[in-house]
Amino acid sequence: MDMMTQSMTGNDSPSMSEMQDEAAYLGPSARCVLFTLENEIYGIHVKKIREVLRVGIIRTVAGTPHNVLGVINVRGVIVTVIDARSMYGMPAKEISDYSRIIIVELDGERAVGMLVDFVMEVKDIPESKIEALSATKENVSRYIQGIAHFQNNVIILIDVDNMFAGEE
Repeated sequence: MDMMTQSMTGNDSPSMSEMQDEAAYLGPSARCVLFTLENEIYGIHVKKIREVLRVGIIRTVAGTPHNVLGVINVRGVIVTVIDARSMYGMPAKEISDYSRIIIVELDGERAVGMLVDFVMEVKDIPESKIEALSATKENVSRYIQGIAHFQNNVIILIDVDNMFAGEE
C-alpha cells in the first residue's frame, strides 16, 4: 500500500469519492499561500510571492514608519520588511519559531517582506467560493481583495497591489 492510499484510509480523511465529487464541480481556482495573523486566515495569490523565509536578522532603519520593522538582505538584495499585523491594526507580537517573512513582488524590480505569524500551506481556492469586496480608502478594507468561504474556513484574500501602492 503506497503512502497516498494509506493516508486516504484514515478515519478522518475524506473518501476518494468525496474528493472526486468536490473536485468535479468547483471550477477555476486561485492558488494562494495561506497564513495567519491572530486567529484569522489570510491568503495571497502565489503569482505575487517570490518566496517565504524564516525570520533572521532584521536591521532597523531610523525614521521609518511604525509598520516598517527594518530591512533584510536576501541574496544580496535589500528588502524592506513590514509588520503585517500593524497594517491591519493588530497589536505587536513577539517573533516566534513559527513566524515567517513572505517576500511579495510589487513589480519586476521591487519586493517587500511581510512578517506574518504562521504560514500554513498553498491551497487552490475555487473562484466560485470568493466574494469580492469593493475598495474604500477610509479603512483597511482597501487591502482586502475578497473573502473566501472554503473547507469550513473563512480566508481573507490580500490585495498586495493596493496594500503597497506608493511604497518604495
